[in-house]
Amino acid sequence: MSPLLRVAFAFMVPILLVLGGTLGYVWIEGWNLWESLYMTVITITTVGYGEVHPLSPTGQRFTILLLMFSIIAVGYSVTTVISFVFEGQIVHAMRGRRMKRLVSNLKDHYIICGGGVVGKEVAQELKQAGMPFVIVDKDPARSELGRDETVLFVAGHAEDDEVLVEAGIHKAKGLIAVLREDALNVFVVLSARQANPDLTIVARSAEERTIGKLMTAGADRVMSPYQLAGRRIASVLLRPSIVDFLDVVVGEGDAAMRLEQFHVGEGSPLAGKQLKETDIGQRTGAIVVGIQGPDGKPRVVPAASAGLAGVTIQTDDVLIALGSDGQLNALKEISEH
Repeated sequence: MSPLLRVAFAFMVPILLVLGGTLGYVWIEGWNLWESLYMTVITITTVGYGEVHPLSPTGQRFTILLLMFSIIAVGYSVTTVISFVFEGQIVHAMRGRRMKRLVSNLKDHYIICGGGVVGKEVAQELKQAGMPFVIVDKDPARSELGRDETVLFVAGHAEDDEVLVEAGIHKAKGLIAVLREDALNVFVVLSARQANPDLTIVARSAEERTIGKLMTAGADRVMSPYQLAGRRIASVLLRPSIVDFLDVVVGEGDAAMRLEQFHVGEGSPLAGKQLKETDIGQRTGAIVVGIQGPDGKPRVVPAASAGLAGVTIQTDDVLIALGSDGQLNALKEISEH
């Protein structure tokens, strides 16, 4: 039983006890309602007033039972209410209601299924980027982010359709399935894809054989933490300078240079021009290091000698650029508008 239901039941018990006692005296002694109510109240409260009328033997036995039940019921009610107040359950209940209200107002947000180690890292990255998100976890109190008042949680099993609906699956922009068990991730991806066909879904896979199943279920991308960690370790050994550089441009901190991506809008003056014709370097100071098509694949030119400069930028392309905040903001102005 939830804390709120326990408190409601604690208040209902004395009321039911008074009602039962009143009807009992009416039936056993034949008194009117007021006399029966008065006798019930003075019995339950043990104030020691005299009886309204002399009690019959049956009425005396009923009074003894009523008194015993009243001691138990009042003790239960008082204990429940005190526990609710002093154990912080009022604050917890109010926070739960506030969280449900905030989650219901989310739109174009991300749903993180799993509040474990990987889910925590994803949440921190989204939080730093200022992106709205909600975490679905069966036990938010055990998550390291459970104590963060700014992080929204939905308690429940992510593979349940009702829980995903509560997390706003129909209004979400993306979903990240990072549960510990691959089988559960498959169920989550399948349910999410059926609920929202336009959703961008990224899933975690502990075993390589599960990658195909996740893709078939509807995942757009599948990541293996173990593969990524292995490749990262090897890169640190084989190409340490490149790794250090990438840590600076894509990591946290006050780096002078960083990598960012920009969507080429329909009205962008860059659309329809080759990269070398745009003069992006002179106009913004940013350096375009890659161009991706709408399908997520890098754009290439027929002649290898032409290089990236010969690629024709098209609407809905994504430019990957390197530069300072000011340079990247200038590039954003001409690419997305």
